[in-house]
Amino acid sequence: MSFPTASPHDVPPDAARDRQWEWHAPQTMSERAAPEPVEAKPGGTPGRGALVAIAVVAVLALAVAGLVAVLGDGGSPEGPAAEGCEGADCGPETATSPGPQTMEIPDGYLGVASLGALTPAPGPPWAPYAGPGADELLAEDAHALEIQHTATWISYLMVGRLGEFGLVADPENLREAAAEIVDTWVFDYPYSGTTGLERSEPVLTDTRVDSHPAVLLETRVTWDTLDASPDMYEDVALLLVDPGEEGIFLGVAAVPESGTAHYAGAVDALMQTTFRHNTYLP
Repeated sequence: MSFPTASPHDVPPDAARDRQWEWHAPQTMSERAAPEPVEAKPGGTPGRGALVAIAVVAVLALAVAGLVAVLGDGGSPEGPAAEGCEGADCGPETATSPGPQTMEIPDGYLGVASLGALTPAPGPPWAPYAGPGADELLAEDAHALEIQHTATWISYLMVGRLGEFGLVADPENLREAAAEIVDTWVFDYPYSGTTGLERSEPVLTDTRVDSHPAVLLETRVTWDTLDASPDMYEDVALLLVDPGEEGIFLGVAAVPESGTAHYAGAVDALMQTTFRHNTYLP
């Protein structure tokens, strides 16, 4: 394909407030005014006032014992372990919940974070071209590789989320969508300065990729003359997958005559795509 111009495209974490509790140790009995001696009634039986005083003393004693048990040796909610504690880990714990994260794309893979997709890269001589997260032909959130044959002529391998470019890919009819997309690809975008541009009748194969319904379309594009290269043809493969994430996965391998030996490996890589790697999908 001729060299197109690619145009690639954070919410700070929520702040959390620690709640600090202020504890006040109650006055001990020694700090309180001692109750007046109770005068017993004849016969050795305390009167009503003595019974009330005894009950009050018992309640206060239980309250002091309970607070000492709660406060512990250190006199703080954290107990003895809090003594000498320093740093962000000290103090009351606060509950946190995971926020949105960027999917990690390991070395040797192409990734589409919005679909949780990873595609193994074929390896040299394929080299980085765009992304991840770029806007490419027909796709957004795209990741692409290239083999450069001349300054303006490359082999191209791309994965991404099918973009909104006027075609609606119905998950129930991926075959029809693939046929429309290949015509957009061939006759509207990558080829310039050509005469006699044609494509062969597309071969469509219903298949499954990582257990998801998919369609693979393959065709050969030919021309009489091409300004960018002396090549006479290019093989194109389009892969559409419905991973059930309210988006369609698009894979493209466009390999001209100069890179014919690398076409099969590129298509095989697309077919090995797996999904659900992003645990923060909406």
